[in-house]
Amino acid sequence: MPNDSACELSALYQKTDEHFYSTTCLPYRRYGSCVSAYVIDEDGGPQNLLIIRLGCVPSGDELAAALDLIRRTPLPVRLVIHEQKVEALRELLTDLDFQAAEMTTAMALRWVSLTPSPSAAAAQISLTRDLTQWAVPLASAFSSAPAEVAHYQLRHERALEAGEALYHFVLSVEGQVASSLTLSMCDGAARINDFGTVAGLRGKGYGTRLIQTVLLHAWRLGGLLCFLEATTGATSLYQSLGFERLFDYQTFVRGPVAQV
Repeated sequence: MPNDSACELSALYQKTDEHFYSTTCLPYRRYGSCVSAYVIDEDGGPQNLLIIRLGCVPSGDELAAALDLIRRTPLPVRLVIHEQKVEALRELLTDLDFQAAEMTTAMALRWVSLTPSPSAAAAQISLTRDLTQWAVPLASAFSSAPAEVAHYQLRHERALEAGEALYHFVLSVEGQVASSLTLSMCDGAARINDFGTVAGLRGKGYGTRLIQTVLLHAWRLGGLLCFLEATTGATSLYQSLGFERLFDYQTFVRGPVAQV
């Protein structure tokens, strides 16, 4: 991406990021333009988790508020930090018993001409509100326990019932679900989340075909850009589709804290 558009693209990315997480997590609290906190389960169930996503230029007050929340909560915490802030916070996070986890990459795509992959021509792609099949590749791709997948599916079903701009796609081959993903739309920008392919069906072009089809759908909905957050193993796939790196995120995790 051109350097002169980097700040604008990062701001748009942050906007789509907030939209997706605020629709699938409750309650939601925005401390500022670069600090947002989300709780997975407002009823305090076993799947509960505090997620804090920290952008590149939080104010001192925003950062202080997020750290105060971390110190007060007994919940397990997943803290996702923009690469520019990691070193400044690393020692403090160690003191708070955080451990570094995976790195991910924020990516952006300006619309280009897209053509479905011929290697996956026999695949059937559908937009669905029945999320049972949509959830199948997620369990395989993210090695999630059945209870975690069921809880995540329920959160998405609640978002659909609330009328949120989420679109769930499934790719099937000979009646077997192979890939799925979620598309969200926010003020003319698209975002891809939850992309996964069943382990035994990878490397056959199904994921590429699904993403291309979803990008065309987003374009028809008025999308001008598309964003996503890629795992290390998936960046090459997205780059082959025209996505370019914006910045990296470093995730830190802390387990639950026993209440005295």
